[in-house]
Amino acid sequence: MHRPIHITVQRMFRWRYFFILNFCLVILVSISLGREFIRTHGIQSQIKSLEIQADTLQTKNLEISKLKTSVQTESFIEREARLKLGLKKLGESVVIVKERETNVVANGRTSNASDPLGMVSGQDSSPPKLANSTKWWYYFFYKQAYLDLLPYESRL
Repeated sequence: MHRPIHITVQRMFRWRYFFILNFCLVILVSISLGREFIRTHGIQSQIKSLEIQADTLQTKNLEISKLKTSVQTESFIEREARLKLGLKKLGESVVIVKERETNVVANGRTSNASDPLGMVSGQDSSPPKLANSTKWWYYFFYKQAYLDLLPYESRL
C-alpha cells in the first residue's frame, strides 16, 4: 500500500503547478529582499549625512561658546562701550578726528586735496553736478561727453 518515496517525488516534480508556485515564491522573496536592501542602504546614507550635520553643528556650537566667553570679558565690554556708547573714565578726554577735503593755504585761499599747495589758480576744475539719470544717458549714448564729465584720475 505504501508507495516508494522516490515515485511520489517524481510525480510531484512532474506536476507543473508545483514548479510555478515555487517560482512565484522565489520571486516574491527576492523582491522583498531587494526592497529591504534598498531601504537599509537609504537609512545608512541618512545616518551618515546626519552624523556629518551633527559634527558641523558641534563645531559651530563650540565657536559660538568661544565667542560668548570672549564677549563676556570685561575688556570687550569696556571697548564696545568706548566705541559705541562714548564711555570715558575720570580724567580721560575724548578726541574726535574728522578728515577735511579742503585745506587753508597760508595766503588765505582754499585748496582741495589734489592741490595742497594752492598752485592752481582761478576756476574750480570739478565737473558740474548732474543728475544720475543724465550721467547714465551720457554713458550709453554720448560716451565722449560722459568721459569729459569724469575727473582725470578716474579715466586711467
